[in-house]
Amino acid sequence: MRLTRDNWLVIGLVVLLSLLTLAAALQKNNLPDIPYLSTSSAPDGALALKMWMPKLGYRVLEDASSIFQPPADANVIFIIQPIYDISNAEFDQLDAWVKNGGTLILAGDQPYITSALSRYDFSLSYLNSTPDTLPAETPLLTSPDFTSPAPVKADLYLDSTKSNFVTLLASDGHPLIVSFDNGLGRVILSSAVYPFSNLGLKDNANATLVLNLIALAKSRGAAWFDDWHHGLQTNTAIVGPDQWLRATPIGHALIFVVGIIFIALLLSGRGFGRPVPLPHELKRRGPLEHVTAIANLNRKAGHRNAALQQYRIRLKRHLGKRYRLDPSLPDDEYVKMLGQYNPSIDQAALLNLLKGLSKKNVSEAEMVELASDTAEWMKE
Repeated sequence: MRLTRDNWLVIGLVVLLSLLTLAAALQKNNLPDIPYLSTSSAPDGALALKMWMPKLGYRVLEDASSIFQPPADANVIFIIQPIYDISNAEFDQLDAWVKNGGTLILAGDQPYITSALSRYDFSLSYLNSTPDTLPAETPLLTSPDFTSPAPVKADLYLDSTKSNFVTLLASDGHPLIVSFDNGLGRVILSSAVYPFSNLGLKDNANATLVLNLIALAKSRGAAWFDDWHHGLQTNTAIVGPDQWLRATPIGHALIFVVGIIFIALLLSGRGFGRPVPLPHELKRRGPLEHVTAIANLNRKAGHRNAALQQYRIRLKRHLGKRYRLDPSLPDDEYVKMLGQYNPSIDQAALLNLLKGLSKKNVSEAEMVELASDTAEWMKE
């Protein structure tokens, strides 16, 4: 069976759609995992900590806000190794939330954490050596008892000129994890990030360390993981149809469908509208052609009597217009009154013409002769 052009077009579109679907699936599978994302099950993800929180009596809040805004009902907020800078406006919201009684656990050792640490007069500095394990600053962490050194894998420590903080974990006298009160709430800062990861929590010592940090919260109830600063940002402030097309899945699908239809029409060679007539097809007919066409229609329809009556009325209106004579008067009375106003008119000839225009079933030759006589009277 020989395939037609439309068959090949359909086959090509199906193959194109299949390749695009396969490419999208491969691209999705090849996306890099975001470190310390609360939904990541990778070794450096934070899904284990998020799934652990309900077992500790916390309700995990899922926030799909289009802007960064700490949930008002959250008791503990985790910001772990953000990959975007925390702006001053965003940090003002966090600080106000902490002062109202919340507990902020802020952990990180990358440049994006430095601006947040500087708000609390802390900075990051390199350790002279990196020990494999570190003991806690006893007896501060006892819920539960922290007895085994933890492999925190930290390279940086928290440096500060202030002294109103408590060191929870240190290396050679340099604090790695500190806590301090801020208003009615509490802030816990950590330059050690590994204990919060999925892989780090597999170690009992790290799990005990994290459990002690959570136990320092001012109040319990709800926990929130800040994935906003890991790149999971949505923008629902759509203004205009162009942003709707570019920012929504439905808009993307519509653009995709329109593109496929365009390609199909382009390949099929079909026009996008009515064909434009050539210049010689735009030649207009002359006025005489319309007059001739109407005359032929009247001739075929047998409208001679109607045409003569039209001539008769027009003639009487024309001759009596100056004297305001009623054209509906009987012909004898009309001609007599017209003769009184204008004695120069040949009343007999006019009356004879009006009677001829009133005849029934006249021939075409008679109608032409009567029309010609009427035209001569119309010149007067």
